[in-house]
Amino acid sequence: MSLRDHLRLYHGSWMLKTDELNDLFYSRPPVTFTVYPEEEEVTGRPGILEEYIWNVRTKDPETGEMIRLTEYFRVKFGYKIKHNDEFPIFLDDNTSVLYPPEVLYVHDIGPHEHEFPNPFTVVV
Repeated sequence: MSLRDHLRLYHGSWMLKTDELNDLFYSRPPVTFTVYPEEEEVTGRPGILEEYIWNVRTKDPETGEMIRLTEYFRVKFGYKIKHNDEFPIFLDDNTSVLYPPEVLYVHDIGPHEHEFPNPFTVVV
């Protein structure tokens, strides 16, 4: 399941809850994601940047160049971001690399000190 689908399913209007979600993410162990369409695996605690995807730049991990996120995925992967009106995600180990939530797929969510039905679920 993509992180976008997960956030929408468990949190509804997730872009209105960025502070709560960021606090939740940082309180949990790092998670492994697959970045599509290239199926690269990345691990870290996700964070939400409160800026629309269409308006942000990300760092190209290979060149170090800053490039528009929409352009990066189009040129690098031939992938057109479908939901550029949402907030991008970064991982705590490299906050300059941004991902659309639609391309991050959640891997095994592993054990925790406490039993959580889902490590991204906020009980309100």
